[in-house]
Amino acid sequence: MFKGEKNKSNNDSPERLNRLVSGTELEGDLKTESNLRVDGRIVGNTQCNGKFVLGEKGIVNGNLNATTAELEGTIDGDIAIEDLLILRKTAIIKGGVTTGRLIIEDGAQIGGSIQTGDLSLKEQNQMVKEQTKSSRPLKDNSLEEKESVQSDVVY
Repeated sequence: MFKGEKNKSNNDSPERLNRLVSGTELEGDLKTESNLRVDGRIVGNTQCNGKFVLGEKGIVNGNLNATTAELEGTIDGDIAIEDLLILRKTAIIKGGVTTGRLIIEDGAQIGGSIQTGDLSLKEQNQMVKEQTKSSRPLKDNSLEEKESVQSDVVY
C-alpha cells in the first residue's frame, strides 16, 4: 500500500463484478455483496449490496433489492432500491417500485406503484415483503407480451 492510502472495500471496482451472461438462467434466490450485471435470466429473488445492472435482454422473475440499480430489461416483481434507480427506455417493471431517488427515461414502463424518499434498506425490504404477501404468485411472462401499463404517479 502507498503511504497515506487507506485499505477499503470498494464494491464499484471491476474485480468485484458478478456477471450472469446472456443464455444463462439461474433458478433460486441470489444474494451478493458486490456488483451484479444480469444479461441472462433469474427466476427468484435477488439481493445485491452494490450496483445491480439489468441488460436490455435480461429478465428477473422475482423481487429485487439493491443499493443502486440501472435497468434496461424486464422485472416481474417488486423493486426496493436504497439510493438511485435508473430506468432506461427499454425497462419493463411489472410490480411496485420503492427507491431513494429515481430517473426514468421516456419509454420505460412501470406496472405498479412508485414510492420515493429516504427509506433505509431495512424499511424498503420490509415494504417489499409486505407487498409480496398481498401480490400474485410469480408467473412466466415472455418478452413478447408487452402491454401498456399505468403507474400511480401524480405530478
